[in-house]
Amino acid sequence: MRSTQTLGLLLLSAVLAVPMARAADVPAKLPSPVIAIVDVQRILQESLAAKSVQKQLEAQRSKFQNEIEGEENGLRQAEQDLSKQRDQLTAQAYSDKEQQLRQRFSTVETHVSARRKVLDQSFTDSMNTVRSALLEVVDKTAREHGANIVIVKQQALWTDQPLDITDEVLKRLDQKMPKIDVATPATTLE
Repeated sequence: MRSTQTLGLLLLSAVLAVPMARAADVPAKLPSPVIAIVDVQRILQESLAAKSVQKQLEAQRSKFQNEIEGEENGLRQAEQDLSKQRDQLTAQAYSDKEQQLRQRFSTVETHVSARRKVLDQSFTDSMNTVRSALLEVVDKTAREHGANIVIVKQQALWTDQPLDITDEVLKRLDQKMPKIDVATPATTLE
């Protein structure tokens, strides 16, 4: 009987101790969410900085395309000239010229691939700069509105218009970064 009472007291003290231990482990209550919504996709399409990046890279691509077209025309002409000379050249001379032409084709292909990578990397780097500035503007604007969470508009199924701070963020980003200079190393066909 005494062991039953002792066991009962132990169980009772264990049961009472668990809620006390849990109460000490409970973190402070989280603040109520104050949500702001931003349409990042729209900002990255409409901002002056993003448009500046697009315009500069389009000019670079156009210039590059013109260079490539000129080189391709030269290669086609060289191929036609070689074809016309086939009967006039020895087999070895024709083979040598054909090899040189293949080497030119290979060089142009390598250059085109490298140049595309450079242009793609320039675009990525420039847009990352825009995104960094956008994050700074979103952070400042959200804090001014008392928001403690910002959600990308495309992730929200429905929102009330007053939660959307996109227009204000876009305006501030345009003021902060109206243009960005895209770094594109100059490369020419060799």
